[in-house]
Amino acid sequence: MKHKPIVSAEEKHLFASGFRVKQGNHEFVTYPENTSIRIWPGRVADDYEQHFHSAVEVILPLKGEVLVTTAEGEYHVRAGEVMIIPAGSNHSLHMDEGSERELLLYELNGAFTLKEFGAIRQMMAKPIYIDQEMACSEQIRALFFEMIRVHRSGAMLRNLYNYAQLLEIYAILGEEYLKTSATPSELNALNRQLSGEDAFNRALDYLNKNYMEDISLDSLAAYAGFSRYTLSRMFRQHTGSTFTQYLSKRRVDMAMELLAGTRVPITQVALQCGFNSIATFNRVFRDVKGCTPTQYRVIYGADAYQKKETFHT
Repeated sequence: MKHKPIVSAEEKHLFASGFRVKQGNHEFVTYPENTSIRIWPGRVADDYEQHFHSAVEVILPLKGEVLVTTAEGEYHVRAGEVMIIPAGSNHSLHMDEGSERELLLYELNGAFTLKEFGAIRQMMAKPIYIDQEMACSEQIRALFFEMIRVHRSGAMLRNLYNYAQLLEIYAILGEEYLKTSATPSELNALNRQLSGEDAFNRALDYLNKNYMEDISLDSLAAYAGFSRYTLSRMFRQHTGSTFTQYLSKRRVDMAMELLAGTRVPITQVALQCGFNSIATFNRVFRDVKGCTPTQYRVIYGADAYQKKETFHT
């Protein structure tokens, strides 16, 4: 079944390096070769209807303003300001005539398993509106624009560099949050949680490194010293996903790299990434990315990299 793209016709030519697929309110985002960050420029006014996706979205108005609607309310994000929408959050965007903006989308990958994130997960779970009155506004905006510059430079290690930038951004925002928004009781509770966070992060680190193995929720719980119920609850609390969803996404992330950067047969890609059958691989990959592994390779594979075009299922 084909779905109408949620980008304006005038911008289609700007999206030759990728595609967006929307099924109901769920939008699937793909990424350029060797990166898990995407940038969508907007030089013409457009509307993005209500949708959500697994990526964090950052709105950087260049001219005019972007009206952002979320479950928490409406935000008039103007030039000089920043809006960060968390993964999985339903939202819509509207641009007035004459407005321009940059959109960044990125995945919360293994870089975000550091135990310090336990202290700011509540902050990360809600929209972050950074107006020009915030002391860190200029610094945060400059870091995001540096990410855009590096991303467009095509540097081979741009993904690594830009995730280092993201860690700095969240460290700055986290410090501000802990100083101004967290109550003493919350800070005490956060400190008490860190011992449990340590164990969870060790489990998450183990899973990120051994995703290709036959890992079950029970075996990972035994490794971490949790009950199955506790580990399942912590996955939902800290990643917004179930254990199975997180593991599937980790495997698909690696499969994307192999499909785009190598000529390894698709059956071998499935096995190397921990899938026990090609049928399971095809089903999970499509659930996560909105297209089949074969379709993804046609667009992003090394042999077709110069022939990319917008694709909708």
